[in-house]
Amino acid sequence: MKQRLITGIVLVAIFLPLLIVPELFTLFQLLMLILCIIASFEMIKLYEKEKKFPKIVKAFIMIASALIYMSALTEWSNFNSNVFSDSISTHTLELLNLKIGFLPMLLLVVVILFGLMVFCHNFNGADIGKALTAICYTGLCFGALTILRFLGLRYIVYLFLITILTDVFAYLGGSRFGKHKMCPLISPHKTWEGAITGSAVAVIIGTLFAFFYGDMFGNHNYFNPDNLSTLFGGEAVFWRGGNFDSLQWYYQLIAIIGISLIVSISGQIGDLVASKLKRTFGLKDYGNIFPGHGGVLDRLDSAIYAALTLLLIFVLL
Repeated sequence: MKQRLITGIVLVAIFLPLLIVPELFTLFQLLMLILCIIASFEMIKLYEKEKKFPKIVKAFIMIASALIYMSALTEWSNFNSNVFSDSISTHTLELLNLKIGFLPMLLLVVVILFGLMVFCHNFNGADIGKALTAICYTGLCFGALTILRFLGLRYIVYLFLITILTDVFAYLGGSRFGKHKMCPLISPHKTWEGAITGSAVAVIIGTLFAFFYGDMFGNHNYFNPDNLSTLFGGEAVFWRGGNFDSLQWYYQLIAIIGISLIVSISGQIGDLVASKLKRTFGLKDYGNIFPGHGGVLDRLDSAIYAALTLLLIFVLL
């Protein structure tokens, strides 16, 4: 427990400045790229519990994960995102992109993977599916997390607020009220009572943050009008897009409740997805890069999956 706490403090000390300071956003992108590559390596080690991959295939999976990550940034920079406002410029987002969109990059990755199947005798058709899962899972999820930070610090705060509260109160609720197992073959300790408790608390607090965001952190906030409004993007509204800001306040509230619930549920699904993969290949932890917490995917499984879901909602809006 002590080791877990120390690691948590160190992680906060590293991540917080990169999240908060716009001038450090390039370093944040680089850190996400590094974590993406590490996560892809963790996926490879997972698969190798069953069968070893050729070295060239392992190297390509990690490179392809990085390329998919950067192509996701490119795809977003080409997307019409003028409805969002933040102190981070589009130029800053483009620093790590490749000028190649996601679809062409994915096609290139698939073509190379099929070629590797021919020339690497220990790499077959079933392994291509594993490789694509590792590449898309890590590249797209970490790309989504980076894009959310580009859109505004408020979205990262909202995301982690919901996923962390869901996780904490699901554990507390399950410990206190848990009777009905949710997915006993994947995660024996998770219960429906815990999941409902975690989502209920996370949705309430996440919705309050989003709905009253303008009052708390807008240009007229009562704490520090200059710093806080700039820090969170300088907007008096949580988000703008499509016809959302033209809705009556009660419709906006209903929409935010729904979005918060979807993000909370997707975070729990992300946790179960990572657990299912580990259980399938008989692995306890993805790694030990974070002492007391495990690997990158052990620590961020809920957040990256929920980030992908939240970004999808923004695109649809």
